[in-house]
Amino acid sequence: MFKKISKAVLVGMLALGITASGNISAEAATHKVMWGKTELKAGQIGKVTILADTDLVKIGSNGSLSKVRTLKKGDEYRVYTYKGTNGGLYGLGASSFVQKSTKLKYETPSKSKLALLNKEVHGGITPKAGMKLTYSPSFTEPTKREFITKVENEFGATRTLLTIPGQEIGGYVYNEYTSAEGVSSIGFGVNYTDWGLFNVQYPLIEGKQTKEIDWDGNESIIHNINVISTTSTVTVKAGTFQNVVIFKTYAGYTYYLAPGVGIIKMIGSDGILDAELISFK
Repeated sequence: MFKKISKAVLVGMLALGITASGNISAEAATHKVMWGKTELKAGQIGKVTILADTDLVKIGSNGSLSKVRTLKKGDEYRVYTYKGTNGGLYGLGASSFVQKSTKLKYETPSKSKLALLNKEVHGGITPKAGMKLTYSPSFTEPTKREFITKVENEFGATRTLLTIPGQEIGGYVYNEYTSAEGVSSIGFGVNYTDWGLFNVQYPLIEGKQTKEIDWDGNESIIHNINVISTTSTVTVKAGTFQNVVIFKTYAGYTYYLAPGVGIIKMIGSDGILDAELISFK
């Protein structure tokens, strides 16, 4: 678990290597979940991919089918309903259908796609292994700092280390784990310590609250905090990122995390930029 730590103490710890365990655009809210060639929409139950030219049909008053037009091989269409008549009919909207056959492939959206559609994040916002992330400022230092990422998995928990090249100690860590009660959370703090900057519970849902866990000695303190967005497009010096998660902690710090990259920006409670990703690869 993480304890809160002051910026001054963090600076000292990182500077000594102690181990105990320019231009930013305004966020533009965008929410478009692509699934292959089509956009996933609310109310959609699946999609069909046309494997060979086939007919788009309508159902007559007597139940017979009449052709509307030909759907071409390679096209994809959203499916909103399914009827068991006429050998199976996939409803593509506007009272039009395509018959179930070997000329098409039907798929349902994955849980991760549905989570994106519902503006929910259950993970995937930490850096991948082997990345080189450069920050300036770099959390507790006003200067540039480069980190190399390393991912460790043990006993159902995942640790993503931000290590400092050439140093065996120092750096930061993301911790993701699921408790025995099935509650998942993500934390971020100083590597190999119990000092942390945040520890919040999944899922992170845009416009909803989540729980932040703080510690006072051995006693946990639970705060409700707001998830500002899970779908923003944010530009920092390293580039433009989509589906960025933004939340503000109880202490007043605002974090911006991009899928597969982690923190791209951090704003202090005083409104000052404390971290910005300036390059990654």
